[in-house]
Amino acid sequence: MTRIFIGFVICFFLLNCDKKKENATVKHKDYIISFEDRKLKKYADSLKKNSRKIIFPSIKGFYCQNQLLIDKKGNLFFYQIEYIPKICGSTIETDTIPYLSNLKPIDLIKLPPSSVNDFLVLNILSKRENEQRLIIASQNDTIKNISIFSFTNKLKAYKIRRTTQEEDTVLKYKKNNEYYNYEDIKWNEDRIILPFVKPELQKK
Repeated sequence: MTRIFIGFVICFFLLNCDKKKENATVKHKDYIISFEDRKLKKYADSLKKNSRKIIFPSIKGFYCQNQLLIDKKGNLFFYQIEYIPKICGSTIETDTIPYLSNLKPIDLIKLPPSSVNDFLVLNILSKRENEQRLIIASQNDTIKNISIFSFTNKLKAYKIRRTTQEEDTVLKYKKNNEYYNYEDIKWNEDRIILPFVKPELQKK
């Protein structure tokens, strides 16, 4: 009888360990941007069929007051831009190409992974409520460091997307410690809206 009881206890603990491993696997599931975007679009399309008003749970447009960039190796960089309500709150849904935001390598702050959440709390939650917004942008489609998402529950709004052409370019110059001037870059104008330059001021 004692042996049967001991065997039952061992089986119970083994099953419990398996459940913990399973929960840990679910908890640490990678975030795939393209997959989540398709889910969001499907959700929005379903609302169009059933309601005249659509409520999107994230920021419209490409930029906001605060941007957190994740490069191809998982390194984290942070930059801020001036708060402009039109950019983060009321950008029209048809905006599909980002404008040149005049980002510079010096604007990018590299963050240590171990303290990224503390950094975001200090630099975002200390702002006014309408400025507590965040863009998470990744060079890879898959985000493996999902611990940063624990911070998003504290925000008024956030959005997850791929990095823009400008962010990729500035990141490259930042990491190579090279001089950067946006006018020297051969931009793909199908992927970015450049500032208007008068013909007489354009380079020959």
